[in-house]
Amino acid sequence: MLSSDLGRIGQPMLEDFKLVTRFTIPFSDIDMLQHVNNVAYIRWCEMVRTEYFATVMRSDITSERGMIQANINFTYERQLTYREAIAVGVRVSRIGTKSLDYSYEIWSVTHNARAAHGTTTVVAYDFLNHRTIEIPQQWRDRVDEYEKGPQRSFI
Repeated sequence: MLSSDLGRIGQPMLEDFKLVTRFTIPFSDIDMLQHVNNVAYIRWCEMVRTEYFATVMRSDITSERGMIQANINFTYERQLTYREAIAVGVRVSRIGTKSLDYSYEIWSVTHNARAAHGTTTVVAYDFLNHRTIEIPQQWRDRVDEYEKGPQRSFI
């Protein structure tokens, strides 16, 4: 482990997250206060969450069965600015009968500090019949297998 992978409290950056994306903040995510707009953090998490679903569940987000968001909870810890290098991680932190929680962390690689963290609760949904469904066992098995594996990058 490199010292650049250590966070504020000495914990490795995103070590518990199996899917991580890294990029430089584009100008389009900056607001008139000259920092990243709150909505951009959530949009980045949505981007990596949909990639997690496609990769792990092996299903496109536009398929007959998928997920709808029921709740979001986000905590902002530091400002991010234009051209700052960041890393966003996602993992499934809870699986219930019909819902599951995705957890996220956003890190400033430039400043080696966590910038935000949050969770979304999503509900398994049958888009053809317009109703919630129980999370299929196949999805549970795939999440369990994926979360035991190595960290992967999504670009």
